[in-house]
Amino acid sequence: MVKSEEPLDLYDNPFYYEVAFSFRDIKREVNFFELCIRKFSKIKVKKVIDIGCGPSPYMLELAKRGYAFTGLDLSKAMLDYSLEKAKKAGTKIKTIHADMRNFKAKEKFDFAFVMLSSIEIESNSDFLSHLNSVASCLRSGGLYLIDAAISFDWTRQGGESWTIIKDGMTVNVSYEAVPINYVEQKIIEKITAEVIENGKAQILKLEKAGKLMFPQEFLELVEKNGKFEFVGWYNNFDLTQPLEKATKFNRPMTILRRK
Repeated sequence: MVKSEEPLDLYDNPFYYEVAFSFRDIKREVNFFELCIRKFSKIKVKKVIDIGCGPSPYMLELAKRGYAFTGLDLSKAMLDYSLEKAKKAGTKIKTIHADMRNFKAKEKFDFAFVMLSSIEIESNSDFLSHLNSVASCLRSGGLYLIDAAISFDWTRQGGESWTIIKDGMTVNVSYEAVPINYVEQKIIEKITAEVIENGKAQILKLEKAGKLMFPQEFLELVEKNGKFEFVGWYNNFDLTQPLEKATKFNRPMTILRRK
């Protein structure tokens, strides 16, 4: 097997990024979106926005169910990839090239979501600015669903790894959260993907600064922001599993509603 020398930037390679995180059950997760909408939303949902959309893995399933999709991301490569994927599928979508910490949308949405712990913040002020941005584009009564961005299992930090095999390609992925400032709860998230394809191995890496956010801290910041009401948090895309009763956590969901 031939190995390449220089690692590529994983986020600049949307296809490999999408494969690396393709362990998700998209239909089941969108089913959960709709359950939350039926149970908690005070408005009819037509327009949805995926914040930190990356390669927009939810786009086609949402479009198939009749929703108008908009993806927001700071990466132009990811947005171009999403647009091309939509074009190939005969689906029209919109994109917003912006920083999720401070953005303005030209239209209002009925439902917003951010997946796989993709809220990119380095401070509490970043998060408050993010909430202001989301509130400005979300209609009153609409939901904001947050996937796994809050550190519920704070006694267990570290890393994990997994392997994806698809169409003759093997992608070995490792994730690690490295503390760099305990007082400010700052970390460096490191993702490495080894792509083995046609007898060749290519390494792709991604490093980004972030901040751990704990549940009570999150609630205080939401209250300080004042534009959302807390609805609840649930385990593993299951409304019958409130986190208050959970002993293990897997993809915890947090639900806010725009006041």
